[in-house]
Amino acid sequence: MLVNGVAIQDNIRRTTDSTLFIEDALQETTISTSSISAEFGRFNGGVVNAITKSGGNRFDGTFRLSLENDSWRALTPFQGDTTASKLIPIYEYTLGGPVLRDRLWFFTAGRTVQRTEALTTAAPARIAYDRVRDEKRFEGKLTFTPVSGHAVKGAYMWTKITATNDNFTD
Repeated sequence: MLVNGVAIQDNIRRTTDSTLFIEDALQETTISTSSISAEFGRFNGGVVNAITKSGGNRFDGTFRLSLENDSWRALTPFQGDTTASKLIPIYEYTLGGPVLRDRLWFFTAGRTVQRTEALTTAAPARIAYDRVRDEKRFEGKLTFTPVSGHAVKGAYMWTKITATNDNFTD
């Protein structure tokens, strides 16, 4: 998995995180499943590259509020009756525009969420506990066009996840 051509998988488990990208910040996504170039190195399956938006000569942005609740998910027979009935707001924004008209543009996006999920330990004890994940993700991109037909782009992504009672399930 790539974002703007940069691999974002962890080095040990080759997995991606839940804060992979901000949906409103995506401009395009390409998926390659065969005849993959050697530049991608070792991989299983395919290569997904998500390209984020760039700013333009007009200011543009979005704001999204999504709501989750642990009690809205389906339970399996192995999970018992444990859910945390707590409304969880997810805040996302995007903003882009010109710094210097026709030469330099910016784009920024962000997401914040604090999830609480009720879980239980494995049988036979079945002790209930809450897993809390405080996730923050911000990204920024500058696009500079010194002459017509040429562009220089720089992007920065920052993610911070603070977890309480987290565990590996694999």
